[in-house]
Amino acid sequence: MKINDLLDEFKVTLFLFHGELWHRDGLYFPDLRTIYVNAALSEEEREKVVLHELGHINHDPKKYHRLLLQYENEADRFMIRELIKDYLKDNDVYNFNWLQFAKYHQISTTWGESMIQEEFRNLANII
Repeated sequence: MKINDLLDEFKVTLFLFHGELWHRDGLYFPDLRTIYVNAALSEEEREKVVLHELGHINHDPKKYHRLLLQYENEADRFMIRELIKDYLKDNDVYNFNWLQFAKYHQISTTWGESMIQEEFRNLANII
């Protein structure tokens, strides 16, 4: 995946922080157009965090607490969509298995199943 390309496209800066600074994997500061990611994460986890945080780009920070669930779901959906796009670059659409995809990317099957399947169907229809 070309995370740097997405960061450039969205004009967002990425900084890594030490885990003891904040007790979270990442966060997005819209005023600074900056994503902060925990440096202790693996490269795969960092990628997922960056994609999730990029999913917050169009969210209104003033409404975040009121629309928390919606905004977090939209950010997760963006992350999943981008991971599926990356998968489809190197794999045949007919070989897609949502469960294997979820396990590989360590996405919970509880909330991820329908999101993965919906985003795959949406992307598969435009290929």
